[in-house]
Amino acid sequence: MQGHAKDIQSVCWDSAGDYLASVSEDAVRIWSFTSGQDGEFVNELNCSGNKFQTCVFHPAHPSLLVIGCYESLELWDIREKNAMTFNNAHDGLIAALAASSATGKVASVSHDRLVKLWK
Repeated sequence: MQGHAKDIQSVCWDSAGDYLASVSEDAVRIWSFTSGQDGEFVNELNCSGNKFQTCVFHPAHPSLLVIGCYESLELWDIREKNAMTFNNAHDGLIAALAASSATGKVASVSHDRLVKLWK
């Protein structure tokens, strides 16, 4: 699976194992494994000025990809192809994200030394 222009920072699977998201500084690419192929490219979200860092699929909304950036979170509905930005989510680079299917929440950690929980 090729296509990123910059180094890949992170990857994550959706809960069903149908989609893989790969994150570079300037783009997120979605790869489908639903057709039995070895990762068919299906969509791309380009960075609108903020550098992408990490990703996780939302545990309560399977088509919603959460992307960690510098101080902000991007929410991208990969089916509807809509993206929304939450600015000032942290005061630094969001270094990692984790999802809990038990709570339906996403946790984010940042270089601001905080852990935050999101619904």
